[in-house]
Amino acid sequence: MKRQLSELAWVVGGQALTALGTVVGVRILTQFLPPSAYGTVSLALGLSVLAISLVAAPLTQAAIHFYPSVTVEGSARELLASVLRCYRSMSPWVVAASLVAGVAYVASGQGTPLLVVLLTLLLASDCWRSANLSLLNAARRQRRYALWMASDAWSRPLAAAGAVMLFGPSPVAVLGAYVLVSALLLVVFSSRVWPKEEHEPSAKDAAERARRLDARMWQYALPLLPLGILSWASTLGDRYVIGASLGVADAGVYAAVYGLASIPFMIVNGTAEQALRPIYQTAVSRGDRPKARRILLFWFSGVVAVCCVGVLVFVFGHELLASLVVAQPYRRASGLMPWIATGYAIRAASYVLERVSYAYGKTRRVLLTQVCAVAATAIVTPLGVFTLGIRGAAMAVPVYFSIQFVTAAILARRTIREARSSGSDASVGKALPTSA
Repeated sequence: MKRQLSELAWVVGGQALTALGTVVGVRILTQFLPPSAYGTVSLALGLSVLAISLVAAPLTQAAIHFYPSVTVEGSARELLASVLRCYRSMSPWVVAASLVAGVAYVASGQGTPLLVVLLTLLLASDCWRSANLSLLNAARRQRRYALWMASDAWSRPLAAAGAVMLFGPSPVAVLGAYVLVSALLLVVFSSRVWPKEEHEPSAKDAAERARRLDARMWQYALPLLPLGILSWASTLGDRYVIGASLGVADAGVYAAVYGLASIPFMIVNGTAEQALRPIYQTAVSRGDRPKARRILLFWFSGVVAVCCVGVLVFVFGHELLASLVVAQPYRRASGLMPWIATGYAIRAASYVLERVSYAYGKTRRVLLTQVCAVAATAIVTPLGVFTLGIRGAAMAVPVYFSIQFVTAAILARRTIREARSSGSDASVGKALPTSA
């Protein structure tokens, strides 16, 4: 109980500091950057998020899934080494895609070669960070996780502000500061984070274990590779539609209020997941269905309750919030916040239900959920933008996230029923079978 209370304190405190740092960061960047420059930075970072979602997210999800079973006979170092081997096997494809995307980005007139280089460096740093953070969360080492996340949230915008004051309000200055801070924090927080443990396998067993673990990691992660594009399209794709049809300045205004309205719900979702997902995954892996059911019910009801309060805050206080956390040129779009907040409240609830499919290894069902959400996004977002401008984009957010929620609920219920009828819970997450 004492450990659980300590973990909860670090989770809540870390997420609170991260949320505050993120909000302060929005305020700082909107204060120092005009909408056009902020729009360029947002669109550039969106491309980085897409790359990280494609490269890192599927493998980090696999690492979280297999952590309970791998650490019974081995250690977290095995999982981290497996993630790195998988990264290396993907690197030729990543480099080729980066070159093609970089050339297209520069040719479009929105970016420069230096901006592409900085985005590539940020991608490499954030992929390594994601691997470590996922294992810290799975290992329930919440103190280091919280400090790393909070330090990152505060340091990036502060460094960006300093760079802008020195070099002017350019996207290159902002991204250069981000790369520098990310690399420094990586050195500080990843140093000696996974020391060698006594029960690690001998050298003669390590190669065979590594081969089998890599195969299981890929088996789990491969269905999730398209998920990066789909998740990116449903959460960041609208600002590219706005940028292409209305201009980069409108995309910057929209990105600023979108970030403010979505951040609290992402923090709520992240806090609950960080605290409860490792416990839920362990219960599922051990076949403890009553405990897994209790955790899931508590997780879902807690997220829904808090998100409902958050929506009410944005409905009645969006003008006050905008006056506090974004600069004057961005405040005209404060009326978009209730729509975006409602959408992200629905998304937070759907993400809890998606974790059921993750826990039972049904990653294709996660993919199906995202496909449904993106299909709805592809229809309602352009329709909203072309008819109502940026207001139409915001009104589309709760529509396509509602489709995501309904799909996630149906598939989560089916997954639990199948596990109950087959009694297969105990084999979930088994990473290293005794026979090849």
